[in-house]
Amino acid sequence: MIETHTDPDSAWSDAFQQITPQRLISITEDLKIRKTDDSRPDFNLKLNSHRAEIDDIDSQILINLGKRMKIADKIGHLKSENNVAILQKKRWNEVLNRMKQIGKDQNLSEEFIVEIFKAIHQESIEHQHTINKSH
Repeated sequence: MIETHTDPDSAWSDAFQQITPQRLISITEDLKIRKTDDSRPDFNLKLNSHRAEIDDIDSQILINLGKRMKIADKIGHLKSENNVAILQKKRWNEVLNRMKQIGKDQNLSEEFIVEIFKAIHQESIEHQHTINKSH
């Protein structure tokens, strides 16, 4: 639902959700309704080919993350055996800064890179905590 008001700041209800009639016209003029699919064989062939490529890359990402976690496990054992703290802020910052630069070179947003590597780092920490508890 879109609410419009000639003077949104003076609207009696939901002033922050109101837009002006001119803005409503602009929104509707810019609105483009897209099809949910395309039945042309050439389109579907190309689409399925690209999707297969993505599926393969997604599988490789998960395989590589699994390999990374096995190395994090080795690091966890080493840290545990030598009474070294799991979280190493300096190393984390080095990794994150390096990944931000690589991400930038790949035309990926910094926010995206940070979110991905926060999740990866957290998983590594959890792996190492599990190892630390067992020693």
